[in-house]
Amino acid sequence: MSGSAKAKVVLITGASAGIGAAVAKRLAGARYNVFGTSRNAVAPPPAPGVRMLVMDVRDQGAIAACVASVIESAGRIDVLVNNAGYGIAASVEDTLAADMQNQLDTNLLGPLRVCQAVLPHMRAQGSGRIIQISSLAARIAIPFQGAYSASKSALKGMTEAMSMELKPFGIDVVMVEPGDTKSNFTAARVWTQSATASEVYRARARHAIKVMEVAEQAGPPADKVARIVERAISAPRPKLRYVSASAMESMALSLQKILPSRMFERLIASNYEPPKSKAT
Repeated sequence: MSGSAKAKVVLITGASAGIGAAVAKRLAGARYNVFGTSRNAVAPPPAPGVRMLVMDVRDQGAIAACVASVIESAGRIDVLVNNAGYGIAASVEDTLAADMQNQLDTNLLGPLRVCQAVLPHMRAQGSGRIIQISSLAARIAIPFQGAYSASKSALKGMTEAMSMELKPFGIDVVMVEPGDTKSNFTAARVWTQSATASEVYRARARHAIKVMEVAEQAGPPADKVARIVERAISAPRPKLRYVSASAMESMALSLQKILPSRMFERLIASNYEPPKSKAT
């Protein structure tokens, strides 16, 4: 992209670390006009040229103030990257309604709130692009991350509907679905209070999350996802879905289409189960 006067204005939620920081760094390097957000305080910018703002995606007032600040400074918002999110670790039985509400409040209602704040400006412009950072967990549920899979599955459904609704206004909506990625997501995973006290699922849950943590930290860097986001932004006619998957994850997506559902379920579950002698 050449010339700052023509640079697209990009707003990225959750840009202080992980995938959000990688996206901000890559887009700033490509001379986009990048605004990033962090939840509690103004975080150091992940790269020169990134302007950081405070915004909690659970707070409608904070969202409105942040969007107004970007519009006042840059005059428009061309691209929204909804990245802020986190994961809960627990069996579904050990996920209280309040836990699920917290997960959905950030991972589903957060993007909803930010979209609703940005869309009037995009419609007035007659153009815009919304990039939703989803997950392969939206398509393949993961044991002991039921709340997270539920939040991303719901985001998938909302995004697909938005894509159809916003086409007449010149606004494209895109999903980016990362698989295992080396980022701060691993360290930010939260166990529910019930899960930490549970004897019923303890061994299986701890083993499954450990398998996930190892796979995440052995995964590609967050910049792989950032490159895909940049491609989705720059494409004249973007796809609805972009996937960042390992060879094994791509194979799992293919097998999901051809195997009987129970057989596929056993295949996925076997990857996370501890040896039989250790199961409780």
